[in-house]
Amino acid sequence: MRYLFKAFLVVMLISGLFGCMTTGTSSSGDPATVSSPGASEQYEEFVPYTEFDDIAVPNELSRVPDKTFIYENAEFKTGMIVMKGRVEVSSLIDFFVNQMAKDNWVKENSIISSVSTLVFKKPYKSCMIRVNDGTYNTEVEIYAVELKAEARAGSGSAGTGSFNEQSIQ
Repeated sequence: MRYLFKAFLVVMLISGLFGCMTTGTSSSGDPATVSSPGASEQYEEFVPYTEFDDIAVPNELSRVPDKTFIYENAEFKTGMIVMKGRVEVSSLIDFFVNQMAKDNWVKENSIISSVSTLVFKKPYKSCMIRVNDGTYNTEVEIYAVELKAEARAGSGSAGTGSFNEQSIQ
C-alpha cells in the first residue's frame, strides 16, 4: 500500500510540474495570444528608432558603439550610426525604402552594389544609408544631418555661425 501511495504521489508531482511549464505567458514576457478560426488579428512589429526620431532600424541589427557618434548643438544634430547583423542586403534595402517613406522621407537616389547607398531628404534634414555586404555580417552606416528650429528661424547674430535666409531678386 505504501508503495502504491508513493508512486501515486510521484506521478502527481510530475504532472503538476509539466502543467506549470505549459501555462501562462511566453518566456519573452509577451502575453499568450489565442486566436479563433476566421478571426484575423494583425500585430505591427515594434521598430526601434535611432537618436534621430524619424530614422528607424530593423530589430535584427545591433549597434557598433566604437564606430557610432552623434554631435549636437543649438543649430544642428549630425552623426554616424553603425549597425551590423546577419540580414540579407536586399531585405535591408527594402526595409529602409519602405520605412523611410512611412516616416515621410523622399528617396533622392540610390546605388545598388556590394556597397549600396540610399539617399533620403526631408525639409531641413538629410540621410545617407550605406549597406555593406560582408562575409559574415551585413554592416549598415547611417549618416544623418538635422537642422534645428533655432537655426531655421535665423535667430542669432551674423558671424556666429547661424543660418540666415535671404531672397535675391
